[in-house]
Amino acid sequence: MSDPLYHLWLYNKWANTTVIDSLKQNQDPVPASCLRLLSHITNAQIIWLNRINGVPSPVGVWDEHILEVCEKNHALFSTGIAQSLDDERKGTMIKITYKNTQNVVFTDTLMDILLHVFNHGTYHRAQIAQEMKRSGMNPPVTDYIVFKRLGH
Repeated sequence: MSDPLYHLWLYNKWANTTVIDSLKQNQDPVPASCLRLLSHITNAQIIWLNRINGVPSPVGVWDEHILEVCEKNHALFSTGIAQSLDDERKGTMIKITYKNTQNVVFTDTLMDILLHVFNHGTYHRAQIAQEMKRSGMNPPVTDYIVFKRLGH
């Protein structure tokens, strides 16, 4: 794994945690649209982690959860993917064969899968920020450069 991929993993952990913490602070109640998108982000992470590990996923792509379940799923992914990241950093080009949600078989590299997962999260965090603004909330800034400026 390249160092940039490792930094994107750290960034993803930080950015999702930042959004979760912001929603916890503003919870009265959290807008359903924000929870739906956050659930989708964390579901995708769990789905991909399970594909990487070769086991069925316990969640569907658009299953909806309460904030605490989203937080738990995000932590599971962040911790669970650490060993695969270490293997990738050792120079092993890990290939993963899996079925997508339509049962079509694909083989992709771990690096490409993780780039997809991290980019997917960024896309939907921007949507959460828009929904927070629409609901009169102040969304957190989760830009990568801010993550780096904070010393990460």
